[in-house]
Amino acid sequence: MSIGYDKVLASAVSIVSRLVQADTELSADTDLQEDVGMTSLQVMDLVLEIEEEFDISFPLNRLPDIRTIKDLAQEIFAVLDQ
Repeated sequence: MSIGYDKVLASAVSIVSRLVQADTELSADTDLQEDVGMTSLQVMDLVLEIEEEFDISFPLNRLPDIRTIKDLAQEIFAVLDQ
């Protein structure tokens, strides 16, 4: 099954919006820490949600490279593409 990047990005935005109480509109450029203040616990919840949503094992060593929702979607897409 091949899933398009746009769908991955939309799903990433949806997952983040469920996990944080953001007063701002989330977009690809939303910074997970600075804009929505995700805590480390929320990040772990995010990883679990991603793994469940996409049926993948998300590499935790990639987390330090993820700042925005776009970064997150690109990492998910890369794992799906393997």
